[in-house]
Amino acid sequence: MKKLLFIISFLVTAGAVFSQASFLDASAQAGINNSGKNYGVAFGDFDNDGLEDIYISRHTLPNLLYRATGNGQFVDVAAQAGVAHQGTTTMSVWGDIDNDGDLDLYLGNRDEPNILYRNNGNGTFTDISASAGVNSSYRTRAVLFGDVDQDGFIDLYVANLSDPNYLYHNNGNNTFTNIVEEAGAQDLGVAMGSLFFDYDNDGDLDLYLTHDANQPYILYQNDGSGHFTNVSAAANADYAGQGMGVDFGDLNNDGFLDLYITNLYSNALLLNNGNGAFTEITAMAGVGDTGMGWGTVWLDYDNDGWQDIYMSNDSYYSPDPNILYRNRGNLTFEAVSQNSPLASMYGGYGAGGADLNSDGRIDLFQANSGNDGNQLFLNQTNTGNNWVKIKLTGTTSNRAAIGARVRVTANGKSHIDELCAGSGYATQNSFTLHFGLGQSTLIDALEVRWPNGLVEVFTELEVNRTYRITEGEGMVVNQSDPQKSAEPSLAVFPSPFTDVLHFQLELPENDVIQLTATDINGREVARLAQGRFGAGSHTFEWAPGAIPAGVYLCQAITSRGKKVVRVVYSR
Repeated sequence: MKKLLFIISFLVTAGAVFSQASFLDASAQAGINNSGKNYGVAFGDFDNDGLEDIYISRHTLPNLLYRATGNGQFVDVAAQAGVAHQGTTTMSVWGDIDNDGDLDLYLGNRDEPNILYRNNGNGTFTDISASAGVNSSYRTRAVLFGDVDQDGFIDLYVANLSDPNYLYHNNGNNTFTNIVEEAGAQDLGVAMGSLFFDYDNDGDLDLYLTHDANQPYILYQNDGSGHFTNVSAAANADYAGQGMGVDFGDLNNDGFLDLYITNLYSNALLLNNGNGAFTEITAMAGVGDTGMGWGTVWLDYDNDGWQDIYMSNDSYYSPDPNILYRNRGNLTFEAVSQNSPLASMYGGYGAGGADLNSDGRIDLFQANSGNDGNQLFLNQTNTGNNWVKIKLTGTTSNRAAIGARVRVTANGKSHIDELCAGSGYATQNSFTLHFGLGQSTLIDALEVRWPNGLVEVFTELEVNRTYRITEGEGMVVNQSDPQKSAEPSLAVFPSPFTDVLHFQLELPENDVIQLTATDINGREVARLAQGRFGAGSHTFEWAPGAIPAGVYLCQAITSRGKKVVRVVYSR
C-alpha cells in the first residue's frame, strides 16, 4: 500500500512539474517596455521582412510601432513610418485592404475620428481615412477585418460604445460604404470585444459581440452574402455579463470553434455543441476567473495538441493576476502561471500571442496601462513536443487570407484554427497559424479552406516546419526550423570602434545575402554586400567616416532569416 501511494504521489507531482509554464520576461532586453496608457497590441509584418512587428495603441502619448530587428529585438519606428498618432487610440488592426501585398493599418480611437493608414510599401504610411470614408468619430471599442461577402476584399467592422456600429463594405478601390443596417448587423449596446469567426462551419464569417453593463451578447449568423441574422437566443450565446474580451479556440478538437469571454467578475467559456448551439461550461472547466478581465488569447503554449487560454487582468481595479490556463484535454483546465512572470499584477489590457524568436513556441505580449511598461514573455516551456506553423497568401481570396481555416491531422488527431484580424480585447494575434502536435512525427494531412471556398490538401509533411502556402498554386514552401538547422553566423569587431569595423560572415551553404548597417531607428546608413555567396567564410569592412557617433545595427539578411549585431561607433 505504501508503495502504491508513493507511485500515485510521484505521478501527481510529475504531472504538476510537466504542466507548469515557463516564461521569461524579456521586456527590457527587447526594447518594448514603454510605460504609459498602453491598451492595444496588434501583430503584423508591415515591412515584409519575415519578422513579426507590433503596433501599440495608447492614450495621451504617441502610439508605437515596434519594428523587429531580429534576435528578439525591437525599435520604435512609428514617427518615421507616419503612424505615431497621439490621441486616444484604444485598439488597431492590420489588413491588406487593396490586396497589394503589404499590410495596412486601422486605428480605433475614443475621442477623435478613427484612422486608416495605407501602407506605401516602403516603410511609410499615408492617412486615407477621409477619402476612404471610414473616419467615424464615435467611442470605438473593437475593430475587425473580414471578407463578409467573399468578394476578395476585406471589409471592416467597427463596434462603438453605446453608439451605432459600422460595417464598412470594401468597394475594391480604397473606399468603403457603411452597410451595417442593410446587412442586419447593427448594435447600439455598450460594445466591448468583437469577433469574426465561422461558428457553424458553413464557410463564411459570423459575428460575435460582447457588452458591458450586463447586456446580453449577440451572435450574428452570416448567410454567406454578408447579411446577418441574430441567432443569440437560439444558439444559447446570449450570455449577459460585464464583458470585455472574446476569442475563439477549439478546446476539445471536435472541429467546432468555442468561445472564451473575459468579464468583470466571472469569465465565461461557451462550448460549441456542433449543432448551432453553445453550452456554458465555465465552472466545470475551472476557468471562471473573477478579476477585472480584459485581453484573452487561445494558444497551445506547450505544443501538446490542446489549446490553452491566457487572460489578462487589470490588477489595479481588482487585485487578481494574469492567468495561463492549461488545457488538460478533458474539458477542464488548470492554472499554470503561478510564481511565473505571467502572473503580473499590472494594469493589463490587450494580450496577444506570436512566435517572436522562431523557436516553435508561442510567446505572449501584454499591453499594460500605467507606469509598469509593456511586457514580452518569451516561452521557455520545454516539453519535447512537435509543432507546425502555417503562413497563407490569398490570390482569388483576400491577399492576407483573413478568414481562411486550416485543419492539421497527425496521428489520427485533427486540429483547426482560423486566420482572424481582431480578437480578444484590443488585440490582433499573429497572421501565422501555430499548431502543437504533441509527439506526432508526421503530418498526415494539412487542409486549407480559403475564404472564397477553395479547399486544398497537402499530405505527408514534416513536423517542426513553417509552411508558406499560396492559394491555388498547388505547392508548399518548406522552411526549416531555424533553431534546428545550420544557421549563418555574423561576428563584428572591434566594438566600440573608431574608424573601421570588420565583419565575418559564415554561411553553411550557398545563399543570397544582404549586409547592411542601420541606425537605431532602422534607417539604412550603409549597404556593404548584396548578392549570392558560396558556403564558407566571408569578410567585409565598414569605414563610416563622418556619420554621427552612436549605436548602429549590423544586419545580415539571408534566406534562413536575419542576424543582427549592435555596435558602438565612437569616432
